[in-house]
Amino acid sequence: MIRFLVSLAALFALFAPAAAQTGPVVETDHAASRLIAEREGAVPGETAWIALRQELEEHWHVYWRNPGDSGLPLEIDWTLPEGFEAGEVIYPLPHRLPLGPLVNYGHEGEPVFLVPLSVPETAQAGETARIVAEANWLICADVCVPEQARLTLDLPIMAEEAPPAAFAQEIGEALAARPRPAPFDAAYAAAEAGPVLRLAADLDAPEFYPFEPALIEPAGRQDVSHDEGATLIAFDGGFDYLDAPPETLEGLVVTGSGANRQGYIVEAMRAEEGAAFASAPAPAPLTAGGGAGPAPAALGATLLFAFLGGLILNVMPCVFPVVFMKAASLAGSAGHERAVVRRHGVLYTAGVLATFLAIAGVLIALRAGGEQLGWGFQLQNPVVVGLFAVIILLVGLNLAGLFEVGTSVQGLGQGLTQRGGNAGAFFTGMLAVAVAAPCIGPFLGVPVGYALAQPAMIGLLVFAVVGLGLAAPYLLLSIVPVLGRLLPKPGPWMVTFKQLLSFAMFGTLVWLAWVLSLQAGPQGVLLLGVALVLAAFAAWAFGRSQGGSRGWRVAALAGLVLALLPLARVETVVPQAIAAETDDRSKLPTVPYGEERLAELRAEGVPVFVDFTAAWCVTCQVNKQTVLNRREVIDAFHERGVRYMVADWTVQDPEITRALEAQGRSGVPLYLYYAPGAEAARVLPQVLSVDGVIGLFDDLEKTA
Repeated sequence: MIRFLVSLAALFALFAPAAAQTGPVVETDHAASRLIAEREGAVPGETAWIALRQELEEHWHVYWRNPGDSGLPLEIDWTLPEGFEAGEVIYPLPHRLPLGPLVNYGHEGEPVFLVPLSVPETAQAGETARIVAEANWLICADVCVPEQARLTLDLPIMAEEAPPAAFAQEIGEALAARPRPAPFDAAYAAAEAGPVLRLAADLDAPEFYPFEPALIEPAGRQDVSHDEGATLIAFDGGFDYLDAPPETLEGLVVTGSGANRQGYIVEAMRAEEGAAFASAPAPAPLTAGGGAGPAPAALGATLLFAFLGGLILNVMPCVFPVVFMKAASLAGSAGHERAVVRRHGVLYTAGVLATFLAIAGVLIALRAGGEQLGWGFQLQNPVVVGLFAVIILLVGLNLAGLFEVGTSVQGLGQGLTQRGGNAGAFFTGMLAVAVAAPCIGPFLGVPVGYALAQPAMIGLLVFAVVGLGLAAPYLLLSIVPVLGRLLPKPGPWMVTFKQLLSFAMFGTLVWLAWVLSLQAGPQGVLLLGVALVLAAFAAWAFGRSQGGSRGWRVAALAGLVLALLPLARVETVVPQAIAAETDDRSKLPTVPYGEERLAELRAEGVPVFVDFTAAWCVTCQVNKQTVLNRREVIDAFHERGVRYMVADWTVQDPEITRALEAQGRSGVPLYLYYAPGAEAARVLPQVLSVDGVIGLFDDLEKTA
């Protein structure tokens, strides 16, 4: 009997604490994660050590706090009992992870992310604290997948220190290996090509990981030398460093190898001007590519694709209406002096570049503030869509002849005519970018994704080159006399041609009203209708005022102001859910996008076609009408059992944004095909074809 009771007590001691101080394992596609605690309980008024422990699939990695050239760090949102506080995540020591011309900082294997948990004095012994962590991370191999998990941990409150828990050794090892303040002095010299770090210790194989991105080039060199007991490391400077070297260079110095790696936190003050670390090898000066080694080639290829992508935007469906406008503008200027034509071409280019850089600058700033946004983000806001619709209406009415801008009107002088022509050229460039922004044409998917993953200066450079590609044909036509002769001669035909172009604008207006109906519902469309009526009245009144009456000009201004008021009341509504899966063979077998649902279908061996789309992306809608809604394509989906998953980005959705970023993209369209058993998705061209889509399923057996 006594032996039985002893055995029972041993079993209780073995299993009961484990349930209290380790949370359940949550398995995602490429990781198994759980919350663990150092001890079997926590004491009021003290700090308890807990951790997020992961087991990563072989050859996959997650990212350090500064991910390097690309990637995203771990994010945890805590739900804690009253009075409990979770401190900053303490990352394990990172490793350099080369990926082509890039270098990332991250972790492989079984990383342990430590978190200090403050337990309030008011916690009562005998109670159990439920710790909940909503964790998000990006995990990558040859492809990247955003993953998330809801992790829980039940931590008993005890009156005195609890015994070690099942994972006490792992947490103890992580605590012993965690970065500590450096026991040596550090300073850095702000050399022209990059910082030179001086550490007052003779260190073995040191590596430096800055806390802030863009201070050094992750893929650049770290040249190490030794000088009378000190270690010097010279780096290639990043764009933020080249813009303004910081007063303090903060980061992590990792020394040693294998199990003997140690990490030291350094805060290196900038040396006085004129100070030099003579024995430090100077890194090669930065080229326009932004780094030494392979980085310039990567940036050079990106800029080439950016220019080609901008060039091709001129024939993308998104930009068709404005292409017509530009054609009319160039034809209308053919009879002017060459200086006027050149000036209009330069001003058009300036409008394109200024607008591209303005939109990109806002996007980069918002993303730096933590917003999950991508290219075309402005059209995810129904108020912006409404404003854009009003502008398109006014442009259409101008082309139809309801009022004049930039043309000879009786009573107006030649000076006003030319000022209007200059302003019109600049405005046309702005409008071209506004219409092109929702589309990511061929060659642009990778450059735009690359731009948003880089420091701000590189990102702006890439977007400027895209704009230059968009403006290039019209700039060349205006500044090269031989090409300028290709322009048609002006004549009476131009009036009719200009009026015909107004219908392209009205067609765009219908499309925008449809987009707004999906974002803001019937109430939003009603408010847009009121705004359009008032804007049309303003245009009519302005046209009357051009006969010389100032009263009509006041009425036009009042109508335009009143047109903006209804738009201010437009609100985003919850988008209607995509229809549930159906057996209707007249439609695609649609599934709403979700990472968990995608993982389930792939685990079941089901082929999945993922369509990242948005109502405001004309290329997406053209692909849908000309390819995806074709009878033979729908039949192929049903016969081969392929699920059609729709990731609708019409309204901002952080999960879809993260999924796009995981593929190195920042806009739609994007089409992925997951074949049964395939490790990674196949990325399709952004302009689909019927044969190309059906050909994906050639290896699948018919199921019906």
